[in-house]
Amino acid sequence: MNYSKIYLALLAVCALLAPILLSLWFSLCPQYGNPQCPTSANTLAALEAFKDANPELMNIFLTVNTIVPYVYPVSYLALGILVMKRTPLLAVIGMIFGWFGSIAWGVISAAQFVYYDAAHLLNGSDATLLLDSIYLHWQIYYIVAAGWVLGHLFGYVILGIALLRARVIPRWASWLIIISAPLMGPIAYGFNNGWLQVAGYVLVFIASVPVALALLRRQVASVEYLPSQK
Repeated sequence: MNYSKIYLALLAVCALLAPILLSLWFSLCPQYGNPQCPTSANTLAALEAFKDANPELMNIFLTVNTIVPYVYPVSYLALGILVMKRTPLLAVIGMIFGWFGSIAWGVISAAQFVYYDAAHLLNGSDATLLLDSIYLHWQIYYIVAAGWVLGHLFGYVILGIALLRARVIPRWASWLIIISAPLMGPIAYGFNNGWLQVAGYVLVFIASVPVALALLRRQVASVEYLPSQK
C-alpha cells in the first residue's frame, strides 16, 4: 500500500471540504445574513434566533458545526505543504496563522450548543447572563476570538501569496484565496453582510479545486520524504 497516496488524498479532501463546511455554517447560522452570528452585541436577539430556527436546518447546522474543527485546520496544512519546498518561510508562517485561526473553531463549535440549549432550557434573562459571561473570560476574548479573526484571514493571505510565488496552481486560484480574506473579513463586517463571508469561502472552494488536483498529482515537495510502501 502506498501510504503517501492516502496522505495526499486526505489533504485534498480536507482542502475541498473545509470551505464547503464553512459556507454551510455561515449560511445556516440562525441569524441569517449577520456576519457576527451569533452576535455578542445583542445576545437576546441571538438566543431568539436560535430558539425560532427551523429544527431540521438547526440539526444540519449543529452537525456541520461539529465536523468543522476536524477538517478546517488540516485544510491550511494542505495549502502550506503544497508550497513547502518552494516558499518554506511563507508556508510555515501561513500554516501557523491558519492553525491558530482554525483550531479556535473547537471552542466556537462548543459555544453553538450552549446557545442552542440556553435558548431552549433557560429563561431569557438567565440565558443572556450565561452567554454574556462567556465573553468576560480573557482567554475567550484574547486567545480564541483574536486567534480566529487574525489567524484564518492572515493564513489565507500569506498562503495565497505563497501559492502565487510557488506557481503550483494557476495564478487566478492563488488570487482567489488572497481576495477571499478581505471579502469575508473587513468588507463583510463593514457592510454588515454575512453573505459576503459565504462568498469568500466559495472563492476558497473554487481555488481549492486546483489545489486538490495538485496534491493528488504529487506536486508537493514533502512527498519525497514520505515512505512508499508497495
